[in-house]
Formats: sequence, C-alpha cells, structure tokens
Amino acid sequence: MRSSLLPYLSCLLLCLPQFSGFAHAEDPSPPDPPEEGAGEGESLWNYIEGAPARQQDVQATAELAAERYAELGFMGLIGTEAPVEYYLDPVDATNLDPLQLDKINPAEFDIPIVVNDMVKKWMVYFLGNGRKYYSRYLERSTHWTPMMYEQIDARGLPRDLVYLSMIESGFTTSAYSYASAVGLWQFMSYTGKDYGLRIDWWVDERRDPVKSTDAALRLLSNLHKQFGDWYLAWASYNGGPGRVGGAVKKVGSTDFWKIVAADVLHPETENYVPKLLAAAIIGKHPERYGFVGLKYQSAFEYDRIEVPASVSVEVLARCASMTQEEFLDYNPGVLRFALPPDPEIQTVQIKKGGKKAFEVAFAKIPPQERISFARHTVKRGETLSTIAAKYGVTTDDIARMNRISSKTKIYTGMELVVPTNGQVMASTLPAASTAAPAAPKTSGGSSSTAAKPATVTYHTVKSGETLSGIADKYNVTTDQLKSWNGISNANSIMVGQKLKVSSGGSSSSSSSSSSAPKPPAPTYYTVQSGDTLSGIATKYGTTIDQLKAWNKLSSSTIQPGQKLVVKGGTSSAPSTSSTAASSSGWISYTVKRGDTLGGIADRYNCTVTELKSWNKLSSSTIYPGQKLKIKK
Repeated sequence: MRSSLLPYLSCLLLCLPQFSGFAHAEDPSPPDPPEEGAGEGESLWNYIEGAPARQQDVQATAELAAERYAELGFMGLIGTEAPVEYYLDPVDATNLDPLQLDKINPAEFDIPIVVNDMVKKWMVYFLGNGRKYYSRYLERSTHWTPMMYEQIDARGLPRDLVYLSMIESGFTTSAYSYASAVGLWQFMSYTGKDYGLRIDWWVDERRDPVKSTDAALRLLSNLHKQFGDWYLAWASYNGGPGRVGGAVKKVGSTDFWKIVAADVLHPETENYVPKLLAAAIIGKHPERYGFVGLKYQSAFEYDRIEVPASVSVEVLARCASMTQEEFLDYNPGVLRFALPPDPEIQTVQIKKGGKKAFEVAFAKIPPQERISFARHTVKRGETLSTIAAKYGVTTDDIARMNRISSKTKIYTGMELVVPTNGQVMASTLPAASTAAPAAPKTSGGSSSTAAKPATVTYHTVKSGETLSGIADKYNVTTDQLKSWNGISNANSIMVGQKLKVSSGGSSSSSSSSSSAPKPPAPTYYTVQSGDTLSGIATKYGTTIDQLKAWNKLSSSTIQPGQKLVVKGGTSSAPSTSSTAASSSGWISYTVKRGDTLGGIADRYNCTVTELKSWNKLSSSTIYPGQKLKIKK
C-alpha cells in the first residue's frame, strides 16, 4: 500500500500549490508518512535538525504525520475518505443529529463561534475518522492548558486560543512537521527567531513549553491587532499575514468567510479556521460527544531556576532529584546533554517545590565538576574509537551523551558532545580508588633525610583513562607519573592497573620536590564588552570580594580588555605581558571567537587533556583573547 502511493504523492508534490506558511507552514502533500508507533530504528527522524531524537520525538512526529495525512484525505486532496463512524450514546440513539448542534451555545466561548457547513465538516472529522487523534489531544490537554491559561490571562487574551495549539501539534512539544515546524505551537525557524526563540545546535526553544507559549501569544496578539479579527489572525498564523492581507485587499472584505468563498487562499488556510472552531466546540463538552473514560494527564507544574552556562544535564538532574529523562521532559528545548556555553546565566524548569533543595545541592558541586563536555566536529577518517581515545573516554561514554549506539556510523561534519575531564555521567562512574600506605623505613632506621614517614597515593586506572588525564586530575605531570611507576610509554597503561600518583616521600631532594603538589597557576580572563564583576565571579565560582583582592580593585568598575585573575590568584595583580608560553619549547596561542579546545588540539597535534594540563584549565571553556601555551 505504502509503495503504491509514492508515484501519486510525487505527482501531487509537483501539481498542488506549495504553501509558504507563517508559523508552521505545513506542506499539503507530504511524502509517504511513517507508521504510527514506529520504532526508533525504523524512523526517518532519529536526528531532528542535527540533534539526536528521543523516542517521544519519533512517536510524536509519526503521529503528527499520520494525522496530517488523514486530514488531507478528508479534504479530498489525496485518496478517498473512508466512511465516517459516529459515536452514538445508547440513550440518545434516536437523536438524528450526532453533532448535537442545538446544544452549542456561543456564549460559553471567549472566541467568536460560527457553525456553518465547513465547521460541521470538521466536527464530522473529529467525531469520526479523526476521533483517535482527538482523544489523544484531549488527554494531553490537561498537562499544558493550566500553564497556557496563566500566560493567556496575564495578557488578557481569549482562553480558547489553546485550541490553536491543539490543532497545530496535538498538545505535544515533540511534534515535528514535514515543513520543519516544531513544538506545541509549531513555529517555523525564522518566525521563532523573530519572536526571540533561540534555535541553534544547543537548544531549540520552539520546543520549550513556557517560552514557545509566550512567543505564540505575542505573535497572535500582534496578528489580531493587525487585522482586528481573530479569524484573519488565525489564518495568518497558518498562511502568513502577507498572503492573508493580499486576500483581504483582493476581495475587498475582512469577512473571512467571504474570502474563503472567493477561493483566493490555499485549501489548508481556508480549512484552518473551521478546524479550530470545531476543535473548540467539541473540546468544551467532550463527554457530550462520547469522549469518556480518557486518561487525562496531570498539570505541568514547575519551578524556574537560574543556572550558569555549560552545566551538564546529568548534574542539573541530580541536583533536582530527577532522572535525566525527567529533566529533559521538563526542558525539551535542550538538544544536547549540557546547556550551551552562553549566555552566562540561563533558565531551566524543574519539578515544582524543588527550587530550594536544588540550590543547596548545586552549591555543593565544585564549578570544575559542573562543566563536563566538549563539542567535537567529526573529521574525515575519525571513528568513535579514535575520538574517544583523543579525549581519554570510552566509546560508550560518547554514545550515551549523544543518545546514539556505540555502533552508530558517524560521518564527516557530524557534531558530537564529548565528556571531558573525567566527568562522564558522574553518577554512573565509580570513585577513584586511592590508598595511602606507609612507605618502608630507610635502611638502618636513619632519619637523616626524612622529616616524617613517607606516604604514597595510588590510582586505579579506569576504562578510557589516559596518563595525561590522570596527571591533570592529581595536579602532577606525566613525566612524574612515568618516573614513579617505571613507565616508558605513556600509552602502555591498562585498565585495573594501580598507579602511584604522589610519592609523598623525601628520600632525595629531587624526588621530594617533584612529588610536592604544585600551587595552581593563576587563570586570567580578559574582560569583554558587557561583562560585570558579579557575572565573572559567578562564571568562575568565586566572589566579587575575592576578585577585588586578587586584582587589587578598589571598586567593581571594570573595562573591556582588562585582564583579571579569576582563579588561583594571590595578592599581586596580573601581569599585562603574555604568558610563559613564550619561553623555550613552547608557543603562545591567542583564542579566537569560535575556537574550541578540541579544534586547537587538532591544529597543534595534541590532546585536549594536554592543553588543559599545560594551561591549568579545570574545564573545556575558553574565551576569545585568552592566551594558551602549547608545547612544541
């Protein structure tokens, strides 16, 4: 059946008029739709605009496609419509009007209600062959409408506007149309951006229920102000204000039904308004039309919290006492397993009542453990294994963070989020194995060279770890690790191997000095336009007073281009000269806009772990103007 429709559908794509809709712009003749409930491996939408799709994304997209396909058949644009099977209450079986038009009271609505042949036609659809879709929409409605009503009431708009979301997406944030419209309100990318929604590699706020609702209500309010009529505003939401404005001018009337009669709009836009009215009429009294025994969903109740940039989803979920899947259900606009690196402060949703507990838990997480990823663009010839080795992690770690299988074939140009600095899904990793046995006494029990008994700390090598990564973790050098453990090849360590990571003893002056922890070198930050001292303090997990002390500032005034010590500072002010990278054996690199540690590592044939070790970086976050030292 499916293959036999392809030639016919292909012809329709060429022959039927193309829609250049506004908010969601559905193609009136999509290609062969996926089957409802198709498994993730069977779907064409495993990746949605380059982001890994969750199972609910796949299911919602398949459902929307199937429903749109059924609507096209109902409108007579493809195939033939199957006979309508009405619901009839046994008590009212003698009622010859299954639409129960005599019970419709326009006064119950806060939008203008008209019942004409087109509206009745869509009532027939929702009560007949579209009943299974409408039932699902009703069950989901109770999850989102309380949040929508709150925003609608704040703007003084009609509450029945929620039915526009119903006919757009079926009340699901995961709906993704053939025309690349997304979310509860099915925004196209350009319209979403026009209304302040962020849409990029990291996030897609069209999928964010709170932000997309705010944007949709602003858009609808503006359209209503432009046309002075809700029917024209809804038609514009579907087909664009330019097209609707042109139709008004051509017909010489603002009466939507006269415009429909003149046949100057596309069929989908002509049907959009009556479809919304039919959805609202049935939704006002669903039990009247046989929608009983439904499993209505609980309301979406949430707290909004502000958090720094770049924090991993794992950390956020853990602090909110949620699973990662639950956190992503509350924040479906997050496309990766971490928040984007900008702006400095971002807002997310967690379960209602959990804000205070979250703040306490989050404050206990060291800043360097909140940032746990790098963005990697796959290059020609790379595999998951080679990328994993480069960052000192496992292929399973990368697969888990990107919601793919470790056997997935990656391709040149593909973007991956790679866990870094040992902070892979922290809750799934065992703690480092350490011990501190007493060192053997020196011969003859002499104390001539030792002020106190020596101690040794050990680390048990875990899967994916590298020598440079372990050195970075314990603030020592790879040469020290190799010397203490008799290692000649840095790549020869094995999983389960115990490594001495601090000698602790003082049997000789050289070993004593090499094993002592090195004080961390200060980290510098070049002030950018718009920066504030409080924002910089938040970014680096410190305080304004500490920044002032490190930089000998008498006030909070800072200037673009000014260099500040932001970590590991002393009472001395930072030098304005370049870093020690200019000394023999090193080169200095100034970070440019768009640079990543992974890209710089590729350029200079080193690893990200080595770059972080050389520059005493606790995370993979770097900034334009920052100077990095790189070993020749």
